[in-house]
Formats: sequence, C-alpha cells, structure tokens
Amino acid sequence: MKRQTARRHGDSGFVVVHTLIVFAIAGVVAAIGLPVYASGAKDTVLRQNARTLEVELTSQVALGLEPASVAGNGEATGSSAAQDHAVLAIAKAIRESDNGCVRRFANPFSGGRAIVCQSTPPMSGRGSQPAIWVTDDQRYAYGTFAPSASTKAQLAGTLLVVAGARGRQGTIQIFYVDDAGQRSSTLATLSL
Repeated sequence: MKRQTARRHGDSGFVVVHTLIVFAIAGVVAAIGLPVYASGAKDTVLRQNARTLEVELTSQVALGLEPASVAGNGEATGSSAAQDHAVLAIAKAIRESDNGCVRRFANPFSGGRAIVCQSTPPMSGRGSQPAIWVTDDQRYAYGTFAPSASTKAQLAGTLLVVAGARGRQGTIQIFYVDDAGQRSSTLATLSL
C-alpha cells in the first residue's frame, strides 16, 4: 500500500513537470512570434494609411489642387514659388486642425499625428516621428530616396508626400518609410 501511494505522488510530480515544460515552450514561441506579428501589423497600417492618403489627395487634385492655380493668387510667380505653394496647399488639404495634426493618420511606431511641411527632414528623435511629411525636396523622391540611420531615426513610420512642379505640370509621390528606414515597396504617383 505504501508503494502504491508513493507511485501516485511520483506520477503527479511527473505530470506537473511536463505541464511546466509545455508552458515554457509555448512562452518561447509566443516571445518569438508576437514581435514579428506586431511588426507586420504596423506595416499593414502604413500601407493602409498610404492608400487612404492617395485617395484623399486624388480627390483634392480633382478639385483643382495644382501648383499653377495655387500660385495664381498674385503672391508668387515662377515654378519654384508654384512648387512651394503646392506643398503648402497639399499640407493644408490633409490637415484637420490648425495645430498641424490629423486624427485619421498616425505613425504606428511613434504614435505621432503631426503633419510636417518643410523642405528638410523633420528633426525629431526616436519616438517622435511625424505621421506625414510633405516636402518639395527631390532628394527624397522615391527614385532617389537613400535610407540611412538618420533617416530611420527621423522618418520611421512616416508617410512621405513629395511634390514636384515643373512649370504648369507636376507630380505628387506618396510612399512611406518602414521601421528599418527603408522606403516602401509601393509608390503612388499623382499627376497634376
């Protein structure tokens, strides 16, 4: 009788050890899989934000957002001035409030909702990248975009809107920078 009782206690200890091993393996698999899944989810948010922004700007272009007409208010002349005004008009078209933020676009890595409208990249530290950067600097156009460590720190998770104007014609390029600082594999180009 004593042997049978000892065997029962030994078996239950064996089952507990097996259960702990199974939980440990499941924890390791979850620790490896969840960050990969989270990163993929953030990339999906970026792709969706880029598509939404493309649709929004397409409608704005259809309503007459073009460098020549924006510059036609008598304040500026020449293609450079038209380009500057196009950048400002694009930024104004996608802003929802006077503080330069949008509710429907957010940087999935920093949580930032700011729209930055300037030629040079936003000078921000990790964790404060804007949601959208509107620029006329052609060094940041899709074909010439050169990823670097500083680009990653400044623009990870940011939607880039690069406006280029040439006389009465121009383009708007929309793409994003992922968490690794690389440009997106897809590009939307709108003609003005």
